[in-house]
Amino acid sequence: MPSFIGWVPTPPECVDGFFELITLSPSDVVYDLGSGDGRLLFAALAKGAGRVVGVDLDPELVQQARETARIKGVADRANFIEADVLDVNLAEATLVLCYLYPTASEELRAKFESELRPGARVVIESFYIDEWESVRSIDKGGKSFFLYVMPPQPRKRFRLHLVDFEGFT
Repeated sequence: MPSFIGWVPTPPECVDGFFELITLSPSDVVYDLGSGDGRLLFAALAKGAGRVVGVDLDPELVQQARETARIKGVADRANFIEADVLDVNLAEATLVLCYLYPTASEELRAKFESELRPGARVVIESFYIDEWESVRSIDKGGKSFFLYVMPPQPRKRFRLHLVDFEGFT
């Protein structure tokens, strides 16, 4: 499967943008697609998530995140998987975080629709899913964040109807 984005670390001032749109609880299982060093997932645990799962293609970043989880004492609640995001089943996720290229939205949209349960949430940084209407969005640290709740509402489309005004000059 293609890589949708190289690792672009979320700046510290933008981490909270993912969490200002939602409230976390101990029953939440948070997935980060393209988790890198795990910074979003460690923030999710600090904000109340019960368990987190990071998915990344880079074995060095996965190992770094595992080591950080061990040092922080949360390895029993944090799992980091070296895999393509399209190859990981998301059925247990109650929240999915991602910052991926717009080219990923079509494949991920179909994956989210088929695997996520009703009520599961998706928070995407910078790039929205064109076919879906976001529930909420915010701008933080120069970035935009979009919240979707499964099943998503289709994006409202507006059509311009041209009327033929015969006789008007």
